Amino acid sequence: MKKTPREGGWYVRKFFPHFDQPLDFASAKRRVEDDAWVAAHAFWPFLGFEDRKRRFRTVKGERKADTKSRPIKYCSHVDGYVFAYYAFCAQEAYERYIKNKAFAESVIGYRKGLGTNIDMANDAFREILRRKRAVAICLDITSFFDTVDHQILKTNLQRVLGAHRLSKSWFAVYRAMTRYAWIDAEQLQRRLGIDPAKPPRPLCSASEFRSKVRGDGGMLQNLIKTNDKKHGIPQGSPISAILSNVFMLDFDAAVHAYVSKWGGSYRRYSDDIMVICAPSFRLQVVNFVRKEIAKLGGAVTLSEEKTEISTFERKGGSVTCDRPATYLGFTFDGTRVSLRGRTLSRYYRRMSYATRHAAASARAKGSAIVFKRKLFRDFSHLGSDNFYSYARRAAKTFDNKSPTKQLRRHVRILYRKLSNGGR
Repeated sequence: MKKTPREGGWYVRKFFPHFDQPLDFASAKRRVEDDAWVAAHAFWPFLGFEDRKRRFRTVKGERKADTKSRPIKYCSHVDGYVFAYYAFCAQEAYERYIKNKAFAESVIGYRKGLGTNIDMANDAFREILRRKRAVAICLDITSFFDTVDHQILKTNLQRVLGAHRLSKSWFAVYRAMTRYAWIDAEQLQRRLGIDPAKPPRPLCSASEFRSKVRGDGGMLQNLIKTNDKKHGIPQGSPISAILSNVFMLDFDAAVHAYVSKWGGSYRRYSDDIMVICAPSFRLQVVNFVRKEIAKLGGAVTLSEEKTEISTFERKGGSVTCDRPATYLGFTFDGTRVSLRGRTLSRYYRRMSYATRHAAASARAKGSAIVFKRKLFRDFSHLGSDNFYSYARRAAKTFDNKSPTKQLRRHVRILYRKLSNGGR
């Protein structure tokens, strides 16, 4: 997706198809900085789709395959500028609010200046090594964005902004993110007869939107759905990330204080939580986290199947564990840091899709030649910004060659998939 450089710290011009067209920086700035305009703005429905990824997991020693599905919703261009500008303002207010709070360094997701997930995982694994005995407790919140409680979010947003009540413009943004409207992208394509490979820009005219999408005055069903629950914000908007951190303010403060009391540490990256503490306190910590989760509204729950507790112990000059700890895409066994198996599988799956698509494109053009330059740039050591370069950075940061060793056969596999049409 083509982007232009950021201006004003929030503006990025994108070119995806939606119900409106992108604006230049000056036009976007004039609108988002006008409080009255934002307060009166009629937000377009989000376009929603399911991001499905096939994954393989080991459950009680048995290898199982399933599909992970994440509901993604993306906003129109103009709405995106509004959300991005207000996210920029909220991020600055949030940073000021937590600056002198004890838990400030525990919130590591969606914040600038803290490094990449490689750096964050490295910090956690190094802390484990500094302790003679430790447990790493990894917890995951189920469907995080879908369970954000609206009243708690509103109260915390007012605290962060230093307001007794939200201004009219801020309330309009809050309302657009909580009582959001959305349309299933596949249903829209069928209704309007859109070719996904060549969508019109914008997707339809204003009159078509009223008659064919909303179904005004006709027999067509209205495609627009509205979130009428008291929880949930759309995942995928420019402001979703900072709102999720604002929502977790009291949870972060409480868990950090409790874990620190036991001499442990607490980290949270979005819905991924990690606590490192002495083995004797692990049950107390898990029970306390569950109790604090319950305070976030009835919709928020921990994923019990993703709760992992790993015990590490230093014996002589080496560190052993009863089970490796997995955090932010990496697995640590006390000695070696490796790419998580699921992450590796996703890389090879994407390679399969790409080679299959390249082979199909060549056949459609009546050619037996598959153009390989892009494939090698995207999936091999010859590219400068791809998964292999990511693994190389990880190996350097961890001072451990395992991430690149796991990919030692990647070129051979790429050639094989090219020969077999993506299989």
